[in-house]
Amino acid sequence: MRRLALPLVIFALLGGLAVWWYQPTQVLTRRTRTLLHTLTLPSDDNKSGRRMGIYALNALLSSQVEFDAPPSLAQATGSFDRAEVESVFSWLCDQAKQTRFSLRQIHSVTVNGDQADVAFLIEALAELPNDRLADGRYECTFHWQLENETWHLTRAKWAEAGE
Repeated sequence: MRRLALPLVIFALLGGLAVWWYQPTQVLTRRTRTLLHTLTLPSDDNKSGRRMGIYALNALLSSQVEFDAPPSLAQATGSFDRAEVESVFSWLCDQAKQTRFSLRQIHSVTVNGDQADVAFLIEALAELPNDRLADGRYECTFHWQLENETWHLTRAKWAEAGE
């Protein structure tokens, strides 16, 4: 009986871990973190290494993505095809001195069927040679849509966070 107990306990723990790992809230949290990591371009990365992020970005985005940016980035507000977003990211890979999107806090993950919202706080820096597009804390909401059993970003909204 003792020989059977240990494998059963291990099997139960692994089963519980698998159930937790694949819960939509956990998957959405990981995908949000992955997107922020993909958008982060350290100053010591070379351009070709940075561009590899396009492949990760492609897997995270829906075919159409809507952006709702703060007034200081009004040109980024609108609805864009995935290819347009990838093109802007490629340009950013070439032009940016560095970008950093550090997740500070996840406020909520709300799943409603095949749609979900992740609300969170980030500290962001997007530094170009002659400008800083972003530098500070931002309240963000990512809207995700379940498409072909995979969550894809359909809308990103961010605004400067109050102190």
